[in-house]
Amino acid sequence: MALAKRKEFKKGLPVGQRLSRIVGFRLRREKKSTPSSALAVVKRTALMLLSGQQLLIANDAPQKVRKLLWYYDWATIGDSIMDLSQRFLIDPRISIDLCMPHGPLELFTGDDRFRRVVRSLNDCDARYDMVIVQSLSTKSILKKLQYHPFTPWFSIMGHRRDEHFSRIHLAYEQIARVFQPKHESGPIEPTLRVPCQSAGRSNEFTISIAVGGGDKRRRFEDWATLIRLIASNWPKQVPSPRFVLLGTGESAFEAVKAIRDAADCQHIDSYVDLPNITAAAELIERSCFFVGADGGLMHIAAALGKPGVAMFCQIKPEWRLHAESKMRTIFAEQDINSIPTETIANEVTDYCRKLLPFSLE
Repeated sequence: MALAKRKEFKKGLPVGQRLSRIVGFRLRREKKSTPSSALAVVKRTALMLLSGQQLLIANDAPQKVRKLLWYYDWATIGDSIMDLSQRFLIDPRISIDLCMPHGPLELFTGDDRFRRVVRSLNDCDARYDMVIVQSLSTKSILKKLQYHPFTPWFSIMGHRRDEHFSRIHLAYEQIARVFQPKHESGPIEPTLRVPCQSAGRSNEFTISIAVGGGDKRRRFEDWATLIRLIASNWPKQVPSPRFVLLGTGESAFEAVKAIRDAADCQHIDSYVDLPNITAAAELIERSCFFVGADGGLMHIAAALGKPGVAMFCQIKPEWRLHAESKMRTIFAEQDINSIPTETIANEVTDYCRKLLPFSLE
């Protein structure tokens, strides 16, 4: 299903299309990519040259590559889902071990493409035919030098540290450049496989909602009103939906409290601060729909193929979602809370009407 219609807002007002294309508005110049400081790049490049690692940077995979190590040292959920999404482009005859010292390792345990998933390089094999690192940080260079000093390698992101680009497309370009897959036809949509170990999906229409959030730019506040509007606009011919609240941290607890204080709690379940991310992923997998701001839970829902509505601020949706994502998106230039709550509610109920098991016309 193609990426559903996207709405944009500037100071809370819908403009219907990209601002840079509207006559009468001043064209907003795109932000340029901001690489890490020039001095830091020079230092890292010097380290690679002096250690001999620069000479091992691969422009294409060795012909006899059979074992690959992917060292991924970024910690965020959404980035890991996007950055590792193109693993299926690599020839299936090549086994891949994933080493993830900080990130959501549990999401990739049992993955169809990774042979092994480990936290430490000490748990990896002694020899590989090739190594992938996510970025050229001093730490990743030193790890490469310590564990696999003579192995060909390359980096997905290189020296860049900004966020104004499509991570999915960058991963695709780098993997396709090095491994030259024979049957590729563009970036692969991110996917996750989450085994549901508890009870299956109920007959209720459940909506998972990601509340709170560590990044203030992407922290929507008016959840109580949004839930009330969705419930009040819900088709009378079908039972009311059940809302499943997900999130972590103090901001999530505050959001749940505000919802409890202001909304009818009869159809609201809270699962804030679950013991691990796979527990949240399982609840999303069992739900029918997702609502939330751009973030880790939104990326999990998208990778599980869930339909939903996602709110974005500053970061363009096309930089974070695949063209075939089932997420509809609403975009705000600066403040995510400038998006009218009524607009989000209307988008949710309009989409859900199309998903309900029978026509409501």
